[in-house]
Amino acid sequence: MAVLTVRRIRRLGVLDLSVLDEVGTDPRATFPSLAIAGGSMFMLGLGGWLWWLTSGLGDAGTVLMKSVFIGSLFSLALWLAWLVVVYVVLQRVTHTTINVERLVRAAGMATAPLAIGLLMVVPGISFGVGLVAVGAWALTTQAAIERATGISGRPVVIANAAGFAVWALAMSLLATSTNQIAPGPFLAESIWEAVTTFDYAGVVLDS
Repeated sequence: MAVLTVRRIRRLGVLDLSVLDEVGTDPRATFPSLAIAGGSMFMLGLGGWLWWLTSGLGDAGTVLMKSVFIGSLFSLALWLAWLVVVYVVLQRVTHTTINVERLVRAAGMATAPLAIGLLMVVPGISFGVGLVAVGAWALTTQAAIERATGISGRPVVIANAAGFAVWALAMSLLATSTNQIAPGPFLAESIWEAVTTFDYAGVVLDS
């Protein structure tokens, strides 16, 4: 099964989206798909941490624990919340019975593009790489939802956008100047908040 999973990831890497159909209908792929989801989110977090490390920022050990380990767990939990939103929206809009296990398996495989986030270690393009990874993930998830449910068009766009919004907004709230509990590009928000807070404090003191 491990060899088959690797082959499927490679096929997805060359945009063979038929692999999403295969995974969705293969009961044996449930655990591998969840493992891919967890591993891909971990790699996004690791890429963000490597960017943090190579940028010379402090508290590398603390950020490693918060962003990579804890942040990846939060990301995984919120991804499941994303799928719950997709399920609820599609049920209400289309009144179609949705196979939850098939949706989870296909969407789990669709998280593979997040592994691109490991390249955030490359200086100068780190933030852009993070955005590309998350954007590619959202697009492959769109395809996964369509293939797992047999629904296409506007309902899937709305459902996927709503689920993604839940994930992204929650991740943004977790990224603060003192608690970097968010993976990948969301670490940039932690830095931005720290800088703006410092500047604001400086203005107050100067005045």
